[in-house]
Amino acid sequence: MKKNSPVAPRALLFLIALIAWFAIAAQFSISIPLLLAKGMTYGEAVWRMFGYLTILTNVLVAVACSVLLLKPDSAPGQYFSRPGVQTAITLYIIIVGLGYNVLLRNHAPFTGLHRLSDESLHTVVPLLYLFYWLSYVPKSGLRAKDSLLWLVYPLAYFAMAMLRGGSSGFYPYPFLNVTNLGYARVMGNAAMLLAGFFVLALALVAIAKFRRNALVTD
Repeated sequence: MKKNSPVAPRALLFLIALIAWFAIAAQFSISIPLLLAKGMTYGEAVWRMFGYLTILTNVLVAVACSVLLLKPDSAPGQYFSRPGVQTAITLYIIIVGLGYNVLLRNHAPFTGLHRLSDESLHTVVPLLYLFYWLSYVPKSGLRAKDSLLWLVYPLAYFAMAMLRGGSSGFYPYPFLNVTNLGYARVMGNAAMLLAGFFVLALALVAIAKFRRNALVTD
């Protein structure tokens, strides 16, 4: 995206980045003191926060939007402007939103700033970024086989979560908790989630193809 791009997509990028960075900062400001009170060091508390897919993916969205807005012609800007990269980010943040709202919402009865941050990370940012992808991201060149490459991110996250959990006993999400569920059930949960990633990835490719064809026929 060039600096002289239309105002609307740049304004949307600004809004997404603003909300994402605010929500991430708010989440850290709430959670870090609570973790410190449990006896963790500051470094351990920050490391714990980055154990959540929600935080990692919202940081990815915030960085991508910020780079596209401020440095679109830089090497990172050209990377984040690729249709495949932006579609992969869309996939990841949609999964964050769906996972929370389908599986975890009842486990998080937050109020005040914590509720605002939580809703921003899991609902507002995913919806806004999906709208940005649908409305402004070029969709040429996307292929079904790209979906397999996009699975590297959730696979890497799962491996990291298992390694961290095995060494520290901390599992970021109930469905990944080996201590409570055992490895067989956790692996089954992971397989179902990975299948969900893949199906949604294929759906995004199909939507991209449909929108390309619609533009050709209009």
